[in-house]
Formats: sequence, C-alpha cells, structure tokens
Amino acid sequence: MLVGVVIGIVGVALLFFLIRSPSEFASRQEVQRLNLIAALVAQRGEALGLLINVPISPRVQNALEQADASLNARILIVNSQGQVLADSRLVSSNTEPNLPPPGSNRARLLPVFRDANGKAWLYAERPLGTDNYLVVAAPRPQIHILAILGNEFGPPIFQAAGIALLLALILAIWVARWVAAPLRRMADAADAVAASASAADFHPIPLEGPREVQTLGRAFNEMVERVQSSQKSQRDFVANVSHELKTPLTSIQGFAQAILDGATDSPEALHQAALVIFSESARMHRLVLELLDLARFDAGLATLEWAPLDLAELLRGLDQKFSPLARESDVDLQFDVDDLPTIIADADRLAQVFSNLIDNAIKHTPAGGIIQLCAQESGLYAQVSVSDTGPGIPEADLGRIFERFYQTDKSRRGGGGRGAGLGLAIAKEIVLAHGGEISAHNQSESSSGRQGSIFVVKLPLAHWDASESIMH
Repeated sequence: MLVGVVIGIVGVALLFFLIRSPSEFASRQEVQRLNLIAALVAQRGEALGLLINVPISPRVQNALEQADASLNARILIVNSQGQVLADSRLVSSNTEPNLPPPGSNRARLLPVFRDANGKAWLYAERPLGTDNYLVVAAPRPQIHILAILGNEFGPPIFQAAGIALLLALILAIWVARWVAAPLRRMADAADAVAASASAADFHPIPLEGPREVQTLGRAFNEMVERVQSSQKSQRDFVANVSHELKTPLTSIQGFAQAILDGATDSPEALHQAALVIFSESARMHRLVLELLDLARFDAGLATLEWAPLDLAELLRGLDQKFSPLARESDVDLQFDVDDLPTIIADADRLAQVFSNLIDNAIKHTPAGGIIQLCAQESGLYAQVSVSDTGPGIPEADLGRIFERFYQTDKSRRGGGGRGAGLGLAIAKEIVLAHGGEISAHNQSESSSGRQGSIFVVKLPLAHWDASESIMH
C-alpha cells in the first residue's frame, strides 16, 4: 500500500509534467520556426516592397497572404509604436492583434501576444528599415493529456507502474516474512515460557532476520537464561535452607527428646545436651541473620553507616584479632598495609568482609602455610588482597564461590564448625554496596613462588565534606 501511494504521487507529478512540458517544448519549437520564417521574409522584404512607410498597397497585402498560405504563419507589419500596418489574416480572422511595442518581449523565451478574442499567439520580429518591423506569428500549440497518454508514451508508463507494484508486492511479502517470522517465533517462545511453570526446558531461539530483530532475539535469550538462573537459584535456595535448618533442628529435637525421656539423667549428660541445643540454636540464629542480611541487600533496604574511615587502621586491627587463631592453626599471618587515603564506608560492614576472607584463608591453609594481607592505593581505588598457600579453588568452582550456600569443600557439609555458605555472598553484596569490586582467582607457582588462592577487593577512594556530610 505504501509503494502504491508513492507511485500514485509520482504519477500525479508526472501527469502535471506531461501537461506542461510538451506544450512548452512544442512552443519553443514553434518560436524557432517563426524566427526562421521572419529571417527569410525579412531578406525578401525589399523585393516585396515592405520597407515603404506609406499605407500598404494591395500588391503587398496579396504578397503577405500568399506567404502566409505557403509558410503557415501570420505575417504582420507594425511600426515602432506597435500599430499594425498590414496583417496577412486581418480579413480572414477579423481579430485585431494586441501587439506590445516592438522589442519589449526580447528578454522572454516565449514571446506571446493575444488578439481581441484572447487567443494566444507566439511571434518573432525582425526590423524592416528604421521605423517598421516584421512580425511572424502562429497560434500557441495546445497538447491535450489524452493525446499524450493515447500515443506511444502512455502505455509504457502504465506498464512500468504495474511492474513496479508487482515487484513491490513480492518484496513486501518477502520482507514481512523476513521480519515477522522470527518475531512470531519469539512471541510463541514467550507464550511457552509464560505458560510453563519452569523455563528449564526453554531452548534459545535462533537469531534470524534483520539486525534489529537479531538484537531483540539475543536480548530475549539472555532474559530467559536469567529467568532460568533465577529459578534455579530459588530452587537451590529453598533446598539449601531446608538442608541447613534440618540438621540443627534434628539435633535440637533429639537432645530435647532425650531430656524429656530422662535419658540424660546425669549432670554431665544434661550439660552436654544443653550445650548441643545451645550451639545448634546459635547456628540457626546466625543463619537467619545472614539470610535477613541478604534479603535486605536484595530489596535495597540494607542500611550502611557512612563515615570517614581509615582503612589501613581497620586492617591493622584485624591483625590483633586473628593472630591468636592463626597461631593455633600453625599458620603465618602476614600484614603488608600501606598508608591509604581516607575512604567513606561502613567500618563494621567492611570489617565483616575482611574477617570472612581471613577466616576462610585460615580454615583452608594447611599447617606451616602463609596467609598474606596486602593493601595499597591503585588509581582511584584502595586495593586489598588476601592470599593463602592452601590447595586453591577448583577451576570449576571459581565462577560460583560467591553464590549463596555454595561450598567448594563438600566434605565439610554437616561437619562441626562449618558455615552455611553465605559468607562470601554477603561479602560480595557489602562490597557492591560500597561501589567496589570483589574477585577471586588462583595464583600459580610461577607468578608468586607458591600456590593458593587470592581474593581481591577494590574500594573507591572518596573525599569527605564534613560541612555538608556528603561524599564526592
């Protein structure tokens, strides 16, 4: 339809051009013919006696009429004021021409005058002596549109328009299918995902069609992949929470039942049962608090106490906190902390992050190993790294260690003193809330002289305006 409208507009413009152009072209040709006739008649004017400034004789009038009949052109003789002295068609047409003064229309491409009836005449003029002028005139040609369209010019135009519409229809159908087919598949896939309870069975749609449709398809595939990942995370979350709560609840229920049944009749057994109930309930309490922390970060409701912080001083304080634990584990805990600019942060939350990293390093570093905490300024960031000489992180687990409930050491599940696998997930949320980055990788023997894992935390440096209490 759009192509048809465009062809229609072009057709109207062409029709208008056809109405105007052929008439003007024919008029210019007629003016050229009149100029040739005027030049020819002017050359023979003296022989015809046309240079006489007296009333034209019948012989001259007769000569003009004969020239008119042979050349098919109206021949007039006028004076310098435009008065007609002789006219080859004065008797036959009985129309007095309204000629302008000779020479006044020389600048015009198509000199025209009208007679008493309003009929348009093209003319050409030539001087005859000093006072008289020869004017050769002919009616202005009129070409009708039906005559134009009826000859050989019209049929090719209509044929070209028909072929153009046919090709446009074929092209439109092809383009519509090229664009609509992948969009239809995308819509069907979206309906299938919406109708199913799970997006696990979804297969990525092929990227077809124009570039914009392919971009939309790529975004759709990524969206469904994120939905799949989110659904998997939810399933894993429910399963992990159930598992993490099941073990302490079973222990609490068992020892509570033993107390009720009188199986713990001695003070030592009663104390042991109470100790187990207390430790398991404390572990459940920690798990619930960690889950609440993650929920607050997910909902954007976590509150951070922003204040100027000496990061180097905070890290040196962790040395005193973890040195006794490192000595008990026969691990060498080393601190290499440079003086750092003041940052804007929540001191308790950052202490929670680095405490978790150091505690994990101590747990996974064998006796005689080394744990090193380094802090330095790196561009616009304060970079803190915690490295160890433990077994490292399996390559298959590197991309998942910050997931909730994920633990690389599967043998520790269900053991005493283990965590729930939420520490690194919370640490990541805290670092992201500070506008920073956290990453983990293994260090090879060739780069640092020892093997193990290294965690890197980058925190943006900031300037604190105490008068306005804002961050810059």
